Amino acid sequence: MKIFFLGLGLFLTLGVFGQYDVDDIRNDTTDKQSNINWFEMKKKIYVGGEANLSFRSGSSFIFFSPQIGYDITERFSAGVTTMYQLLRSNQFNVTYNFSSFGGGVFARYRPIEQIVLQAEFDIYNTVDFLNDPLVDRVNVPAFMAGAGYSSSLGDRATYQIMLMYDFIGDYNMPLSSLVFQQLHLKMGFYWHLG
Repeated sequence: MKIFFLGLGLFLTLGVFGQYDVDDIRNDTTDKQSNINWFEMKKKIYVGGEANLSFRSGSSFIFFSPQIGYDITERFSAGVTTMYQLLRSNQFNVTYNFSSFGGGVFARYRPIEQIVLQAEFDIYNTVDFLNDPLVDRVNVPAFMAGAGYSSSLGDRATYQIMLMYDFIGDYNMPLSSLVFQQLHLKMGFYWHLG
């Protein structure tokens, strides 16, 4: 008897959900408008990054780090970054190529217009200098924080110079260091899209 009532209830329920008027759906002229203002969102997005090229006798160095960020508030922004680096060295008529690539996330805060505070976490895939740099590769984490100076180059463009400290300090860190291994100097240009 319980199965009979359960089946009857299920049958009646399916019948109720199956009722709709096709003409009402065809004649629905309600405009579905988006609440997203794409122009305002575009004004908060910025792109840019860092680049470094160095060519010397017997070696060359290429570094690109494109970034994209979003202004969450007027003073706080966050974004993602990528990186590619190539170091080519010619020693004793043998050419060595050491490449690194990676990416991460960053957060920036501007207490005043010219001062920038930044924290970022990156992971780089690079050669393993502790073992065999010609064969072995290793993933290197980097957690950096620092402060810097920023200035505008017009309505939408800015440049910034930052001194960053790597709290992890892995020996295989591919970024070039300043004075000692965990201190890094970063310089970049950024453009707001809107």
